[in-house]
Amino acid sequence: MKKFFFTIILVLISTSINSQTILNTEKLLSEVDSTFVTAISFEGDFQSGNIDLVDVGLSIQIGKKVNKSIYRLIIGYQHQSEDNEILSNDVSGQLRYNYTINKNSIFTFFQFQNAKSLLMKHRYLIGLGYRQNIFSKNGQYLDLSYGLFHENELYNNNIGEIKVNNLRHSLSLFFKVDLEKNIFLNNSLYLQYNTSDLKDYRSFFEPRIYFEFEKFNMYLSSRNRFHSKPYVDIKRSDNEILVGFEIGLN
Repeated sequence: MKKFFFTIILVLISTSINSQTILNTEKLLSEVDSTFVTAISFEGDFQSGNIDLVDVGLSIQIGKKVNKSIYRLIIGYQHQSEDNEILSNDVSGQLRYNYTINKNSIFTFFQFQNAKSLLMKHRYLIGLGYRQNIFSKNGQYLDLSYGLFHENELYNNNIGEIKVNNLRHSLSLFFKVDLEKNIFLNNSLYLQYNTSDLKDYRSFFEPRIYFEFEKFNMYLSSRNRFHSKPYVDIKRSDNEILVGFEIGLN
């Protein structure tokens, strides 16, 4: 039977402009079984008066498991404007494939995006890796993964275009742990190091606490993105906190 999830974002607090350079598809992995799984999230903030502010985002995730293969697709859109000045108008997407070997898997992925707030005209990634299960019991787990990927980026600032081509190591940690009955923590940590300059690295950290109810879930999530050596004149980190509802429809 087709499984459908609709997520409504209630509160969004950000310390800087929302622009993703690392896309997190971990949450969908735990939901994928032999059915077709879809997750849709929407977030928005609208203000008028002394300031006219529009901040909307849409994310669609699709997952399907066929025998030992797991397919996932995520597509996102983010628009921010203040007093009719567009701050971001960004599109992102990732296609990811896992081939499971017992509780472990081999994976490959392709990612694309642009980010106006980061002065990034495009970013294309292609990579592969291996994911190792360390612990698994009653739906709780701890996984580690290692991979390599190539990134192609194009930035546009006041002095002209900047082209970037790197090969990066990717180290990731994922875990899920039950805190109380119907309350659990889902955590993702990504570290991406430039193979030719280890001082150039990116990180993404997202702990998410879920509160499960009979007909819906509520969650609290914190996200931090960091780039040690930005290629243009922008801040090195982005931080946000959000609260949301997740409603499952069968």
